[in-house]
Amino acid sequence: MDRRKSKQIQNARVIATNIFMGLSVIAIVFVLMLIAMGFTFNESGNLEQSGLVQISSNPSGATVEIDGDTQFGRTQISKMLSASEHTIKVTKAGYDTWQKTLSVDAGLLTRIEWARLFPLKPEKTTVTTFNEPRLTAVSNDRKRMLYLEKNSSNLINIDLQGDKNKRTKLDLATILGTNKAAALTGTLSIVSWNNSNNKIVLNWTTDDANSIWYLVDLDNINNTINLTAKYSLNFSHILIANDSASKLWVVEAGKLHLVDTGNSSISATDIAGIERITNNKDVVSYVAVDPATNQREIRIYKDGESGSTKILTLDDLNANVTLAMGTYWGDEWFAYSINQKVIILSGNYPSYEKPRNNSLKNILSRELEFIPQLVSVNDSQRIAVFAGDTHVMAFDIETNDYYDSTLDSAITSINWLDDFIIWQNHENKIIIQDFDGENRRELIKKANTQLPVALSENNKWLYFFELTEEVDESASTNANSTDTGAVEGTSETKFVYTLKREKLQI
Repeated sequence: MDRRKSKQIQNARVIATNIFMGLSVIAIVFVLMLIAMGFTFNESGNLEQSGLVQISSNPSGATVEIDGDTQFGRTQISKMLSASEHTIKVTKAGYDTWQKTLSVDAGLLTRIEWARLFPLKPEKTTVTTFNEPRLTAVSNDRKRMLYLEKNSSNLINIDLQGDKNKRTKLDLATILGTNKAAALTGTLSIVSWNNSNNKIVLNWTTDDANSIWYLVDLDNINNTINLTAKYSLNFSHILIANDSASKLWVVEAGKLHLVDTGNSSISATDIAGIERITNNKDVVSYVAVDPATNQREIRIYKDGESGSTKILTLDDLNANVTLAMGTYWGDEWFAYSINQKVIILSGNYPSYEKPRNNSLKNILSRELEFIPQLVSVNDSQRIAVFAGDTHVMAFDIETNDYYDSTLDSAITSINWLDDFIIWQNHENKIIIQDFDGENRRELIKKANTQLPVALSENNKWLYFFELTEEVDESASTNANSTDTGAVEGTSETKFVYTLKREKLQI
């Protein structure tokens, strides 16, 4: 046998094997890359790109059906789906059903985080009863409720998390500068909460129309600051500018200032003529009339910069305008409506020294069928909701999708039950729906129209108020045995506000 020829054949086999193995590895890697990118073969044998869908629910451990097929495993689950519309249904024994028609995009991840199920037969208990309220509010983190009765100076702080609903009393009479609850006439309102939800901006408008502003520390009432007295200014609006609430955006006589309560300073700016304002911490947007041109403008101003940046000039001096701002996954966004038109921009807020066209990009420009009167942003700053009359338009910053829906009655406020569900009181019934208008349900059959509904942050309890009438009747008395009739007793109707809660976990 020719050893040389045998050696050549052996080397050729090794080379061929190595080439084959190399090509196999490349093919496997290529296939795995295609799978990771969502490419699969459809029923016709054609290669198509799918999208990944992640579905979570509250409570967890729920069954998921996709297009009528029950999926293996329970929430939270992930599933590759073809780029088309799919029907998602989430169910769990003892709870109602959540369902959504979902449009899946090729190669993209779609997260369904808001599938919330409510018990079909919830356990209902009474927490406490109150007299007629003067002030009621729920913190943004849904951990506490504040309640102030008429003819009382005790602001009740109710823990919404614990099973026993621990309550503490904060004496407002002391911090408002009066020793008697009866002197607390006028109107009290909570304007905003800080991100830690332990401080509030409180406005007291007295009967003689004096407007007094306070920064109230709910954890230590003695740290409360009378802002009006401290700075000797007549504020018309105050916004919290940082997490600790040590900095505040304030408007006084149409002028914008930044207050630093830590060093008791107040900035001086040349920004004047403000008629509408909102902020995203240390960045503020506003509508104002430029005194130099007498034009109405929308502008953005960053703390520390020497001037503001014009977003646009309003052609219509009487146009109805709403503003909203937020930050989601590191991207800053700015939304506004002018009459029926809604514009949403995303990227980075412009700086005074840099051109605007390099910072914010248009992600939505849409003409609505209604004029928004209200705009609200959810706690994660992912969803912006515009509302007017009975109409709602919600925009999802993550997906750039918008959704139109209508509620049952005229909208006076946009109320968030959690980060994705809005609620409305219609004929004393609490009606809820997802921000996209789906899963509309009657949550509570009897609730007071003026008071809030709260879902505790730990998802264990649903709180609401019921209004009941109690009649106090004095006993009829006879003047004496010879009287021809009895003296009629007197009666008085008393309204009692009962805070109740439903258990959400079976």
